[in-house]
Amino acid sequence: MRICASLLLLPILLAGCAGPEGEAPSLAPRPIEGVLDDPVHAIAPVRSTSDSALAARIDALVGEAEAGHSAFAASYPAARQSAERAAGSAIESEAWIEAQLAVSALDSARSATVQALGSLDGILAGQALAGAPSETQRLLAARERVAALYAAQNAQYDPLNAMLRTQ
Repeated sequence: MRICASLLLLPILLAGCAGPEGEAPSLAPRPIEGVLDDPVHAIAPVRSTSDSALAARIDALVGEAEAGHSAFAASYPAARQSAERAAGSAIESEAWIEAQLAVSALDSARSATVQALGSLDGILAGQALAGAPSETQRLLAARERVAALYAAQNAQYDPLNAMLRTQ
């Protein structure tokens, strides 16, 4: 008898789960869905003003980055030799410690390039916020040059650092 009563309750409960009858939501594209289908139009170039003081600052930053790159290049052979000698040696052995010191010095040598890149990015950001671009071509070319130096340094530094991982 209880089973029959439960079976009679089942259709009533299922009917309660059904939503109100009406129109189903449309599957047509929403207005926002077509926004990215439109072609992107290039933004007209912004006129850049000349600023001799800024040009000198940009050139000085590139010079600092190149000096840092030279220091990095001078330190690299010794760091590479130390890391190769220490590869496979026990952590905290003399060879490993010597290699860690050499790789740390190599990392310090690239700091001038990192600082110059940060300064150039700061100038770019400041100009973007102010809406007053100046020496744009020189600034973009300098940033590209310094970023290339930094990328080259990373390509040499990262494998040496990986040789000395502690795990």
